Amino acid sequence: MEGDKVTVSLGTGREDGVREVSFRISHRPGVEYERVREFSVTYDKVSGRIEARLVVEVKANPHPGMKRAALDLGETILMAAAFEDGTVLLYSGRFIKSVRRYWQKVRASLKPNSRRWREVAHQEKLQVEYLLHAATSHFIEECVRRGVGEIAIGDFCGIRESIDYGDRLNQRLHAWPYRELINMLKYKGALAGIAVRDDVDERNTSVRCHACGRVLPSNRKHRGLYECSCGWRAQADVNGALNIFERAYEVSPVKGSSGRVARPVVLSLRMGWHGVHKPKRKGKTLRASL
Repeated sequence: MEGDKVTVSLGTGREDGVREVSFRISHRPGVEYERVREFSVTYDKVSGRIEARLVVEVKANPHPGMKRAALDLGETILMAAAFEDGTVLLYSGRFIKSVRRYWQKVRASLKPNSRRWREVAHQEKLQVEYLLHAATSHFIEECVRRGVGEIAIGDFCGIRESIDYGDRLNQRLHAWPYRELINMLKYKGALAGIAVRDDVDERNTSVRCHACGRVLPSNRKHRGLYECSCGWRAQADVNGALNIFERAYEVSPVKGSSGRVARPVVLSLRMGWHGVHKPKRKGKTLRASL
């Protein structure tokens, strides 16, 4: 390895005479690595690309602070992030839903597992990953700016196993990229010196009143509104994120110990993208761009 260049020997037995292959390492600005621990070369049959994948040691970043945050993950609202001061940031998941819906319609007219079907699945995967990277990077940067040292996320494994929403919604829930989203948050948090945990029991956090503690499913109204007879009224994902924060860090506004009953400030953030489109060209091939 020399600088950002990695050279791999292929031996002397190849019929084509190729003895070695070289790659240049590309990574996000601001990430310094000390040495390469693992190296592998993969060939993607769908895209026809050869990629080098590396596991590297990076220099530990200083802890950004001692404050805490909690995340409520979902579909329409991808992430509802609650901070210690009561602020909640909402990250829209509508773009991901649109991408998945579009490519599902395209696949419906194709033979399952055919070459074109696999190409479409690969294109969908790339677009979803792009949107997840955009949202998680923005959130981690916001945590660093706010001095957050720990992020708590609800444990989705238990919720998925214990709740039956019906066949159609169950399929959507299990197909939603929660694990990929959490993994991105974990490694990006680690690079920023932020601990990310996903072991918070989410049971009833979506139907529990943040202000009085009453658990009543009917309080969750239409269009994502949560409204309780005690007077608490908020966007439903805001209510859920605040409840996860309280459960993760054992604070309770019911007892008046945290002062977190104040109405939160909500900033709805949308991660921009260029969309999917069908270009004007001959044939039936569909392409998408980010």
